[in-house]
Amino acid sequence: MAAPRTTRASDTAPRRMVAALLCALTPTAPLGPMAWPLAQSVGALGVGCIAGVASLLPAAAEARPKAKRGEGPGRLTIASLTRGATVFLDDQEVGTVPLAEPLELSPGVAHVVRLQKRGFGTLVETVKMSPGEEREIEADLVPSGGVLKIGCNVRRANILLNGKPIGVTPFDGDVEAGKHQLQVAAAGKLTDTRAIEVVAGEEISLDVQLVDVPAPVVKPDDSLLGRWWFWAAVGTAVVSGVTLGVLSQREISVDPPASNHSLTLP
Repeated sequence: MAAPRTTRASDTAPRRMVAALLCALTPTAPLGPMAWPLAQSVGALGVGCIAGVASLLPAAAEARPKAKRGEGPGRLTIASLTRGATVFLDDQEVGTVPLAEPLELSPGVAHVVRLQKRGFGTLVETVKMSPGEEREIEADLVPSGGVLKIGCNVRRANILLNGKPIGVTPFDGDVEAGKHQLQVAAAGKLTDTRAIEVVAGEEISLDVQLVDVPAPVVKPDDSLLGRWWFWAAVGTAVVSGVTLGVLSQREISVDPPASNHSLTLP
């Protein structure tokens, strides 16, 4: 005894289609003796084609993978125009925008999705998905400031932005968008001062070359005061005047010499 055949929904639909087409091809009005053989040939040809197509439909339906509802992890697609933004899932880095494929999330659990990029505000989203759910979130970051990178031929040169120190070279930091005055200074070097404009979400890279402070230049004096012989004569005159002054103030006394001779008269 043959086992009973189980009929599936994918089998019954094509067979119902074939039955409907056969009914449409069956003549309902009486045909003449000449038309009946032609109608039989056309009908047989149509039935053969329909039967061939119908035999392929169940196989094609079985070849397509069927999505199972309510089973498996959730799939989260992140749509973002902020290229290069880093994506974190529960504080674990999972890639950068654009992601190659959706994120698979455990169903029934609250997950924290975070996108961040330097010069942009951070986006944090809490997502809880059902089994087999597919969802898409838009995650475009808003520019908040710019990135400033400064290289210099002097290490640890002081960096001032609008007169306030912000660090030393080499420098890599976030600054507010807008126009600023930048100064790079180091001991024994001329200060490099320039105006910069920081655009939100963009990066500025500078290479600052500080130069030595030049030595003072002494220009020759061609006037009378710059002549050496003038100052030599002045020095001689001063010494002579001092000597005469000292001598004029001293009293000079000359005592007669003592006599050691005696006179004897006869």
